[in-house]
Amino acid sequence: GGGRPMAIMRGKNPAGANGGLRTLAREDGEHDVLGVLNDNIADGRDVSWVWDADFEVLAPRVRRAVCAGTRAAEMAVRLKYAGVPADRLEVEPDLDAALDRALAASPAPDRLFALPTYTAMLALRERLVSRGVAGSSFG
Repeated sequence: GGGRPMAIMRGKNPAGANGGLRTLAREDGEHDVLGVLNDNIADGRDVSWVWDADFEVLAPRVRRAVCAGTRAAEMAVRLKYAGVPADRLEVEPDLDAALDRALAASPAPDRLFALPTYTAMLALRERLVSRGVAGSSFG
């Protein structure tokens, strides 16, 4: 359905990501997360910054995380080390398929939280517009 609200929190370095992660950790309940990690030139080829971002604050609140992007597997490993149980993690590098899975899995009217890098955010916004999903950015 196109009625699912989504909050987009862009991350491209630990400081930027931490703002979004802390905001998310303060939200009530368990969260459905779409983590999109790309290593395109505009994102920066080095994605090791994810190891410096404080995903640990979010881990206890993750109901389900779908990891997408060119470095989807690395995002999943990072979340696993942060404490997200393996059975709550899915790796789907293709953004369209990942978005489908993330939207289908989480019960409306809960928000889906997206944590994309720069090029992932642009691609994600494009997909949301074409699907008529409302996305709001914060963080």
